[in-house]
Amino acid sequence: MEQIMQQFKHCDSRFYPHIEKVLKRLPKEVVEKFRNDTGFTILAGDDLLVLCVVRYKFDEPVKRLVYLNTKLLMEPEHQLIYTIAYEIARYVDGEGDAEVVEKKAEDLLIKWGLEGELEAYRYDTASAESEGCRIGYEWAKKQSRDYVLRHFGLYFDEWNKKGLRKMSKEQFEMIHARAETVIRDEAGTIPQKDHKEHKGAPAQGGIPRFEAIIAGIMTAVKEIKFHDLYGDIRCDVRPPFS
Repeated sequence: MEQIMQQFKHCDSRFYPHIEKVLKRLPKEVVEKFRNDTGFTILAGDDLLVLCVVRYKFDEPVKRLVYLNTKLLMEPEHQLIYTIAYEIARYVDGEGDAEVVEKKAEDLLIKWGLEGELEAYRYDTASAESEGCRIGYEWAKKQSRDYVLRHFGLYFDEWNKKGLRKMSKEQFEMIHARAETVIRDEAGTIPQKDHKEHKGAPAQGGIPRFEAIIAGIMTAVKEIKFHDLYGDIRCDVRPPFS
């Protein structure tokens, strides 16, 4: 961690644990190249979201800079891992047009054993663009903090690390059952047709509608957790589907 702090001193410290997790999963030769290149740096900070001018002084000439928006901290951990690993993959082999670079980066992620995070990112992206995700998020925002955490907080850690589709079968079935229960109890909050149509009704991107609703609810849970950790000042963010 100390080396990461020294190498990326202009990066928000909340990203350090995630960078460290990524590096632990990469091939040794990639990590050495990444750590020895003083011309590569990562920049992130809340100041960039609110100030008109921010100045940084770098110890070495910077040839490549990756900016991580601190809003990423609101995303599930598996998305953070994917994002950081993807940028490192582009750093390793980022020559060519946009489509070629993206394909090469994704191939590297698979080669490095990060296929699960790649799949979870694709699922989350398709889910976040759906109407069901918006419905679930807005429903959760209308509930009290304690109510949402009581019903869905138990599933947060596994969802946050793995994504909905990568959760254990037991947890996946439990979160589905819990969501069905609260939606039935709150029929006046979520349109009744959404509850009736969730079985077999695909959302945008081939995501079942009810799974998209759950994804929206868990996005709200993440927001609550983030507020509890960092307070309101760092939480001026919007869910990805807004």
